[in-house]
Amino acid sequence: MAHRRRGSVARTIDVDSLLDNGALRGLPLLVVICTTMVLILDGLDIQVIAFAAPALMTEFGIERKALGPVLAAALLGMSIGSFTLGPAGDRWGRRPIILLSGLMFGASTILASTSQSLWQLAGWRLVTGIGLGGALPNSAALMAEYAPQRWRSMLIAVTIVGVPIGGMIGAEIAAQVIPAHGWRTMFVIAGALPIVALVAMQFVLPESPRYLAACAGRQRELAALMNRYAGTTVCAPEDAFTTGLFGTAGQRPGVGALFADVYRRDTIALWIIFGTNLFSVYTFFSWTPVILKSLGLAEATAIRGSLVYNLAGTIGTLLSAWAMSRIGSRRPLTVVALIAMAGLFWLWHITSSSAASGMAPGVVALMIGFALAGFGINATQVGAYTVGAHVYATDVRSTGVGAAAGLGRIGGILSAFAGGALLTWFGGPGFFVALSVVVVLTLTGILLVRKHVPPG
Repeated sequence: MAHRRRGSVARTIDVDSLLDNGALRGLPLLVVICTTMVLILDGLDIQVIAFAAPALMTEFGIERKALGPVLAAALLGMSIGSFTLGPAGDRWGRRPIILLSGLMFGASTILASTSQSLWQLAGWRLVTGIGLGGALPNSAALMAEYAPQRWRSMLIAVTIVGVPIGGMIGAEIAAQVIPAHGWRTMFVIAGALPIVALVAMQFVLPESPRYLAACAGRQRELAALMNRYAGTTVCAPEDAFTTGLFGTAGQRPGVGALFADVYRRDTIALWIIFGTNLFSVYTFFSWTPVILKSLGLAEATAIRGSLVYNLAGTIGTLLSAWAMSRIGSRRPLTVVALIAMAGLFWLWHITSSSAASGMAPGVVALMIGFALAGFGINATQVGAYTVGAHVYATDVRSTGVGAAAGLGRIGGILSAFAGGALLTWFGGPGFFVALSVVVVLTLTGILLVRKHVPPG
């Protein structure tokens, strides 16, 4: 871009064109780093309750079914956060809602460490969930609005893969901290990290230029931001900034806009994908440490099963994103859903054989199953966010992704109770068979989506 000359006349500047055709440096790269960090911390705080589950059962003298309300509380909060803080990002900006969400889940996780009863813990986890539910759709939307078009699918995936990376990091920290210092110390660590990160982000995280272009009276702020983006003076407050923000002409942002003719089928398909996939995600990682410990494995080994699940999920997500950027999203998402099914059937085989023989299953065989399931389940989840960010225009992007995620949390809430019930009724083998059936429903939703990400 050329320098703006003094005294030049006002111009019309297409914000979308500048951002879509920009380079991956400067502000876009900063947004990648910041939003990925938010979601790493989001993922850590989502899964910290699963890492603590065996210790909680011991401290409070409860059976695994009694953990259902505690596990459900965060998921209910995430549904509330997705439905309220997702649309809030469309109305008041991505940046303030991301910062608010992070403060909520960080502070409430620290306060959860003071809980003296399961109900107190459930209350703090509800507040934590609201913050977690607001962070993800707004981070995904901000990243989508800064990413150059040719990088968008990959960068959204890289950002959202922060969630399983956070779970992986948290699993390793928990394996060291919880056996030696207890679950309360782990909660303090998990809450303090996002607060420290957010203090730094307060000074560097930018707002979305596309959002500012649609806000009356913020031209001066937008001009300064676009000059920061370009690294030189190319815009002035008197310029006219245009954006394709209002993709559905004449409609105000809101959940109702998701059922306009252009969105209706894909909205329903995305809700199926999110609902069933998030049921699988939360059922698996919430109950995996309990399953492994019930099979006679040490607590640290049980927690590290979550590390394998998340590590494989990170690899699967990045490979799937790479494939989506080249051949579109339909085929890669179909493949990863089939891999998830294969992993679950392998775990069914291993655990049913173990039950029949009366011998503990081999750790390596179990970890192979967890890796396959983590690869497929997590890659499907992140791919669904990428598709959602592609389906919706900017005016309803946080609303659309947030609503899908909010509906998905209902599946997560059910998982808090269904997981324990499945283990009680059928044991490990029945647990994995049931999850494989749920993945079939996820695959059905993937095949129903009309507006998949196109080939690069």
